[in-house]
Amino acid sequence: MNVQFAQLKYFLTLAATKNYSQAADQCNVSQPALSMAIRKMEEDLDLVLIDRKSNPISLTEKGEMIASQAIKILDEFSILEKLASDLHQDKLNGSITISIIPTLAPYIIPMFVQKFGEMFPDIELIIEEETTKAILQKLKTSETDAGILVTPIDEKSLLTYPVFYEEFYVFSHDKIDKTYILQEDIDFKHLWLLEEGHCMRDQMMRICELRNLENTKIKYNAGSIESLIVTIYVKNI
Repeated sequence: MNVQFAQLKYFLTLAATKNYSQAADQCNVSQPALSMAIRKMEEDLDLVLIDRKSNPISLTEKGEMIASQAIKILDEFSILEKLASDLHQDKLNGSITISIIPTLAPYIIPMFVQKFGEMFPDIELIIEEETTKAILQKLKTSETDAGILVTPIDEKSLLTYPVFYEEFYVFSHDKIDKTYILQEDIDFKHLWLLEEGHCMRDQMMRICELRNLENTKIKYNAGSIESLIVTIYVKNI
């Protein structure tokens, strides 16, 4: 087996973009060169990694497993380069990028940002608020070092580590005298959700089995949970 570092990078970029032209642009190579490199990688591994019949293209089941391992290899190589640099300077420096969804950022970031600055004064900490979809793509292409998301995440190529578990609470203008809320207890005609792209919106859609929210004349696609809470509070005054 003679798989090259560049082939792994091309393969993961293609897996993230699902488009040969976009992947080639991101890797600064021609599309034929990228395609040929991935073909050669499949030959060396004797595996079909790309389902070229799908539209857009996708990874085969074996391709997903190889992608998961490829991410680890590239991450470890990056760590090796960083370690060598730190050993030369005899101190930790550089930068680390953390992507986090907006629904968690106001609560999680204040818990560690100041302490991190005190413990690692020579490290630049870059925090980006992104949607789940954007964070997943950046993780696949190593544009961000870590992501703080809401699980479950249906991505076999990424490793996830639970940080904490939290219950769902319902904010309602009507009193619901119950410890646990069922679907029939919620008036879906007046249900407000986060805007498209937020994972918590998708979770609520699945939990409540929502299909049609066109009954209400007021639609509020909020960008944060706080916006919804404040609006509901004002409405109840």
